[in-house]
Amino acid sequence: MFDQQGTPEVNHSRNITFHGTGSGYFGVCIVNFLLTLVTFGIFAPWAYVRCKRYIYSNTELSGSRFSYNVKGGSLFISWLCLFVFFGALEFSIIKQSSPLSFCLLAILIFFLPYLVIQSLRYQMQSTTLNNVRFNFNVSGFKAWWVMMGAPLLMLTGVFLICSMIVYTASSASLFEMDRIVITIVIAMIVGILGFGAVQGVAVGMWLNLLFNGLSFGTQKFAASVSVKKCVMFSIIGMLLLTPFLLLVLKLIAPTIIHVVLSGGMMSPDELASVQGTILICYLIYLFGLIVSFSYLYVMMRNYYYKHVALSEKIAFRSTLTLAGFVGQLIINGLITLCTFGIAYPWARIRYCRYLAKNTWVDGDLDDLELQDHDDKIATDVVSRISRGLVPNLNL
Repeated sequence: MFDQQGTPEVNHSRNITFHGTGSGYFGVCIVNFLLTLVTFGIFAPWAYVRCKRYIYSNTELSGSRFSYNVKGGSLFISWLCLFVFFGALEFSIIKQSSPLSFCLLAILIFFLPYLVIQSLRYQMQSTTLNNVRFNFNVSGFKAWWVMMGAPLLMLTGVFLICSMIVYTASSASLFEMDRIVITIVIAMIVGILGFGAVQGVAVGMWLNLLFNGLSFGTQKFAASVSVKKCVMFSIIGMLLLTPFLLLVLKLIAPTIIHVVLSGGMMSPDELASVQGTILICYLIYLFGLIVSFSYLYVMMRNYYYKHVALSEKIAFRSTLTLAGFVGQLIINGLITLCTFGIAYPWARIRYCRYLAKNTWVDGDLDDLELQDHDDKIATDVVSRISRGLVPNLNL
């Protein structure tokens, strides 16, 4: 490609490089496991930070490596507070203390989004590249609408529509089973499509909120993610699961009927056959979930990477494939299960290397005027409590 003067145009494109090794990460994990075991779980926040630091310090972009500077003590205090809060909520529900349950749920609904953005801000401000920190700033009300208000409103609408569809069959007699079954099927289809649409809208709104509030030093990110595209990906992802559910239903229905008719009294051979059918159905359902999730993740990631830019100079690309991602999940899962978790570090490193290899940055990074921002890490009580709420953000 040439510019108007006939000079070759340099295509500045590079992918992220990951230098971690399975043996190196295994050393980190085994020490973390032993220290967490000896301290009865108290070391868990520090163990988490050590794992993240290893991953970040081995991730390189254009000759510079990322740095993760979150403190284990900060996560410990945050996790302890969150444990007490959710413990109190569970206790109030068990004891049927309606006033206390209502108050705690109200606090959760109204303040959770604010705590989430505070946690994200802490995580971003504690992440650096080339000695420049990331940052995250959005308004609390906008975050509440995106994370709570809009999704709850849309889910309520889907629930009411499905309820009205089911209500139309309430007058049907036992001799109109076809009508009842058809109505239930229609309600299920509407529910699945409705949930997919809600999920797509929520994801699209969240991605726009996240990237438009994200910055690298004084340089800001910008995103123009289409909510309609996200809804389409989400619905297709839900529909991909449908054939697997129908196959499971076809296999398990005769088994259930046989168990009911026999009154649960079966010979050892019949019991073994039933258990084998249930296991097969479980594996089919699990594979369907993997395919559905993989499609949604791959398509979403490849799409929104194209629509995110840094300072209007740097673009991004994701080149994941559905087959490659499904293979990663299945192979890494089998590696971990067959070794009873011992080979998890190698599986984790394989996954990180795969993501890095398929993540590209287009543009000349040297054209950016890199300068760290002046925002300080908040030290008020609410910010300290929120720090461990979102300890991980995978893009």
